[in-house]
Amino acid sequence: MRRAVLAKCSSVKRKVVAMNRFKQSFITLVSAAIGLLCFSAPGLAADAGMLKMRFTQSGNTSSSWPLYVAEQKKMFEKNGLQVEVIIIRGATNVVRAVLSETIPIGRINPDYVIGASEKGAKVKIVAANMEKIPYDIYARPEIKSGADLKGKTLGVSTLTGGTTLMVHEVLEKAYRLKDNDYKLLVVGTSPERYAALKGGSVQASFMGPPFSFRAGREGFRKLANFHEHLGPILFTADFAHMNYLKSNRAEVVRYLKSMIEATRWLYEPKNKEEALAIHMRVLKTSRESAEEDYKYLVQDFQPFPRDGLVSKASFDKTMELRAKEGTYQGKKIPPPSDYVDNSYIEEALKQLGK
Repeated sequence: MRRAVLAKCSSVKRKVVAMNRFKQSFITLVSAAIGLLCFSAPGLAADAGMLKMRFTQSGNTSSSWPLYVAEQKKMFEKNGLQVEVIIIRGATNVVRAVLSETIPIGRINPDYVIGASEKGAKVKIVAANMEKIPYDIYARPEIKSGADLKGKTLGVSTLTGGTTLMVHEVLEKAYRLKDNDYKLLVVGTSPERYAALKGGSVQASFMGPPFSFRAGREGFRKLANFHEHLGPILFTADFAHMNYLKSNRAEVVRYLKSMIEATRWLYEPKNKEEALAIHMRVLKTSRESAEEDYKYLVQDFQPFPRDGLVSKASFDKTMELRAKEGTYQGKKIPPPSDYVDNSYIEEALKQLGK
């Protein structure tokens, strides 16, 4: 009897000890969870206030240097925005992504946006990215002058509109060539056009840094510079679906605010070394290539507008080329307000104190 009682007492003690251990473990677990929550609360609060946005462009080149600055210097995050940059090859594919609202905002030559808008698409240009074109036309060594391009093939990104309109204008002004004097072959963006020229599938093409510098070093012949013959023109612009603009004004303003800050930062001489490091890191370039791009784009040519506003002069030139192509035959050329909404960039400038 006594043994049974002792065994029962021992069993009770083990249960009590086990219960106490469970309580202690539970308390420890809860305390740890509370501690974790307390530790991460500021981060959670920051994430809660961080808006998100998806952005697309057709490739990575030095023409998007301010974008890389904004990413690498965490300027988007500083302004309460997380930006996911998505590369979609081909200008028309970039436009389709925005028109379908798959990606709400993108960057492309404005001719594609204007054309889509005139067909009923709900899109607006919200900022200028480049208002000078850093493109040169290069040809294979056997092409001695523009006159030798007759009957030859030029590499382009599309058969109509955009930069192809500009190529026609430049070659007409520089060499009096008509668009039926040469053939066009769609090969892609600057990297692909450079490769096509080097590989011999085209006899000439146009490209920007760093590919234009490479072409020059490798013995290809420079035939013409876009800016010399076109002057100020809206080369690339940020555009968005109107549904997104209406319901996500804060995101768009924060994005544009960051881009203005990034552009101004890039132009500051004191930031040169860091800017070069960003170029080399993002574009996987050499120090020599980065310095060439910096001297041309940042110090000399300066195609990136400091305020992001679409100027009347650059937009008028864009519309002039469309009119020359016959788009508005017998009609009045529409005003910029039909395609551009500067209110978002103006709000961003206001927040920055201009």
